[in-house]
Amino acid sequence: MAFVHIKNLLYKSIGLHSDTVGESSIDRAISQRMHVTNCSNASAYYKLLKGDKQELGELIEEVVVPETWFFRNITPFEVLRDNALNIYANTGKSEKNYPLKILSIPCSSGEEPYSIAMVLNDSGMKKGDFIIDAIDISARALKKSRRAVYGKHSFREKEMDFQDKYFEPVRSEFRLLKDIRDCVSFRQGNIITDPISPADEYYDIIFCRNLLIYFNRETQRKMLNKLSLMLKCGGLLFVGHAESGQIDKNDFTKIRIAKAFSFRKKVNDKFLTSPAKCNDQPVNKLRDIYDQLVEVTKKDIELSKKINNPKYKSTKNNKNDVSGKNIGNYFFEKIDLLINENCLLDAFRLCEKFLEEQPEDSDAYYYLGLISNLRGDSAGAEELLRKAIYLSPGHCNALALSADLAEKRGDEDSAKSLRRREQKARKRSS
Repeated sequence: MAFVHIKNLLYKSIGLHSDTVGESSIDRAISQRMHVTNCSNASAYYKLLKGDKQELGELIEEVVVPETWFFRNITPFEVLRDNALNIYANTGKSEKNYPLKILSIPCSSGEEPYSIAMVLNDSGMKKGDFIIDAIDISARALKKSRRAVYGKHSFREKEMDFQDKYFEPVRSEFRLLKDIRDCVSFRQGNIITDPISPADEYYDIIFCRNLLIYFNRETQRKMLNKLSLMLKCGGLLFVGHAESGQIDKNDFTKIRIAKAFSFRKKVNDKFLTSPAKCNDQPVNKLRDIYDQLVEVTKKDIELSKKINNPKYKSTKNNKNDVSGKNIGNYFFEKIDLLINENCLLDAFRLCEKFLEEQPEDSDAYYYLGLISNLRGDSAGAEELLRKAIYLSPGHCNALALSADLAEKRGDEDSAKSLRRREQKARKRSS
């Protein structure tokens, strides 16, 4: 029972929902801290936590495991590069606080906010033209951020020109140049409980990627409302690809660029002060609908070409027990054909295109995880499968494959937990 109380304390403190990271991961973190603090049982440790904020912080550090690198999923940074100067120009230097204001939350060990600074520098903006606030709950991560020395694990993208331009070697690692370090202001903060922005509609751009997936739906809704309040009308919000389906279409317009997962905050009616602006709204809506139709048509043509290609024809039918609407079933049958023909890259790309239109489809994430595993990327597969399970906690195939992968890397506790969840899910569906 004490373990349940501790998990509830984590939920109240940082919004962490145990289903999103796995019960075994949290249990392992609790056991580790019990050992360090010499607590003989969970009840004693829970009593310690309630009276010791520092120990609660240590437990949070144990639970929160950052996974990031420079220019991770590079498309959002390309969108930032292409839009930053326009947003900056629209902000206008006549305002008292004219610098472009950007928030990175959670900033983890600093790779994301520093990537933002490098992009803006490359786009022609100077120090003083922009302000980057980088916030994270982890004191350890922030310490590494300020040190700005990184190993090869932080350099995973194919384009590596920035490494030569902005880093200097320090033994076996690389230190970021001071001019870029000085562009970012780091501080500790908890998005659940702390005031993040000094005022409403303060930031022009917000990066909040792969945080919402750790919250339940209610907490997600609250956090998105908070982010929306902090963002200026017309400002950009970047989220993770498993989170884009949670964005309120009444408040945001999706930027229709593949893999960008970015949204522009709509201008509220109260800000439309002139008839000219009001008259633009129907035109903008029509333009947006037209753009969407063009994109859908392009995707349909490309998908049809791949599906009708004789080399992908097969009589084998393997649905992998996935469910969904008719169009989803039809689509995944074609993905099965590509996998059976060992056309893994084509199958992967088609799944990604499907997710652009159906960002909350758990089966698509399962297939991406399956394909990643077949291509030898087990770590990437596990991350994608976690997103499938987050979207559909009873996804039998995602749970089964996740259990296999956990077992292969020696994590028996996680494997057993996942297999139990799979068995329960299969009983419910039978």
